[in-house]
Amino acid sequence: MTDNAQLEASSVLAWITLNGFVNEYNKPIEFVNHRFMIDYMTDDAPTVITRKAAQVGMTVAETLRGIHEAVFEKRNIAHTLQTSDVIKGFVAPKVNPIISYNPKIQELMTVDSESLKGFGGNFIYYRGAQAESQAINITIDTLNIDEMDRSNQKIVEIYKSRLDASTNPRIRYFSNPSAIGFGVDGLYQQSDQRHWFVKCRHCDHSSFIDWQPSDELNHYVDVDKGIYACGKCGKEISDRDRINGEWITKYPDRKIHGYWISQLMVPTISAQQILEKQMTSSTEYFYNFVLGKAYTPTDLIVNREKILRACSPSEIPKVQVAIGVDNGVVKHWVAGTPQGIFDYGKTESWEDIERLLLMYNATVVIDANPYPNIPKQLVEKYKGRVFINYYKRDTKNLGIVMWREGKEYGVVSADRTKIFDLVANEIADSRILFRQTPHKLEDYISHWGNIYRTVEVDARGLERGVWIVQEGKPDHWAHATCYMRIALSRQLGSSMGTGFVEPLTGGGKPKSDIINSEGQLVMDLSEQVEEALSGDNKGADWKYQ
Repeated sequence: MTDNAQLEASSVLAWITLNGFVNEYNKPIEFVNHRFMIDYMTDDAPTVITRKAAQVGMTVAETLRGIHEAVFEKRNIAHTLQTSDVIKGFVAPKVNPIISYNPKIQELMTVDSESLKGFGGNFIYYRGAQAESQAINITIDTLNIDEMDRSNQKIVEIYKSRLDASTNPRIRYFSNPSAIGFGVDGLYQQSDQRHWFVKCRHCDHSSFIDWQPSDELNHYVDVDKGIYACGKCGKEISDRDRINGEWITKYPDRKIHGYWISQLMVPTISAQQILEKQMTSSTEYFYNFVLGKAYTPTDLIVNREKILRACSPSEIPKVQVAIGVDNGVVKHWVAGTPQGIFDYGKTESWEDIERLLLMYNATVVIDANPYPNIPKQLVEKYKGRVFINYYKRDTKNLGIVMWREGKEYGVVSADRTKIFDLVANEIADSRILFRQTPHKLEDYISHWGNIYRTVEVDARGLERGVWIVQEGKPDHWAHATCYMRIALSRQLGSSMGTGFVEPLTGGGKPKSDIINSEGQLVMDLSEQVEEALSGDNKGADWKYQ
């Protein structure tokens, strides 16, 4: 074996450089402007976490590193993505062009199918992380979890079990972050937290670059001057300064390696470009995809603090009761009125759900899946009082909820993201109150703590919000609350979506929704609250904000 051959076998960087490999756009791969990738590419720690921005070269790096491991280390690799159509969304536009443009890689390949690439006796599996069937029947040594935060966390756990037979398992998580403390951000917080430190040529102050200055004297983007500025002297941090950075570990005693890669580190991206992105993007997108940082809008956080702040224990009249039920072997339910949520629970019996319906003369919305038969029977038995809900994305901007008519009467369709946004907003503003004592809400609170909101970007570059459950943990009462909220809108004779205003029984003017200054569709319950509190219905401890 020649010296070059030995070097290529031992170093993925040498292999890429000596062969002059190009990326999926047939452009040379270089590590001058991407010097921050060198340490990452050579890090073979058992667990590596990368909280990253978009368009920083991670996909190309992991594609080539995977091939190098299969060829020279004789490892089997699984590269997973959030999309169910991994071929159309990743292999065809990314992997195949890299192989096609680099003849040296083609020479090494022995199997070339759409989702499987073979090199000698070892393989790279490209698979989605949305269905359990995608994660079975493979044994691997390396697991690359691409876009972890937007993958099905239950399926990610199954993929991790495929490493059990390996004598030297490696797992790499890399993703645009989502909510604070969840997904890749949560893992990064547990790691040694490596930061790319840059030295100011004017005063020798060394620190990382972030969007804004802080007490840590980090470098930052000076909005007024349109430059990267030193956190100490305020003078400009040059492109050369950013190139010549180094990784500094914040917690060196921790075994898990963690990297934070933002677009602020990329010397070909100017401060002016960052400012333009900040002005033209949503805050969520800017933090997640440009800064590579987690972000949770304060009005869309449903946590212990928000729920307890909206807690106002008291006995309230059980009138205009709405009940939401999350379907399953165990059915989780939430019951409320315009004055707040007064009870929640779970049962294995549909008879118990029917008993609640009759006890409170309630309007009930039930999740249609995964067991639709009995809910459909209840819809037929209690027409106009029981409805089954299907989550359906509103692609035409029609609103949150659509009540079906005619042959489909009894069916309601709700945009999952929009109804969660609305409920989260109302809880955060204490417009949905909780009438139980705090200690009785502990189980309920835990379910909201397992779900978070993030942003996805589709193939056309369009943003959309999504709510994701964390690592397969239960979120049933969160869903049941949304179904309760849908039922409450029906009980009050008002819809949630523009164009779906329901007429009140016995005539009268339909009540409409309100769109706030930020364009968020939020149903105002104040009028119904006044009605519910009038006369004998007045509660003892009502708070409305």
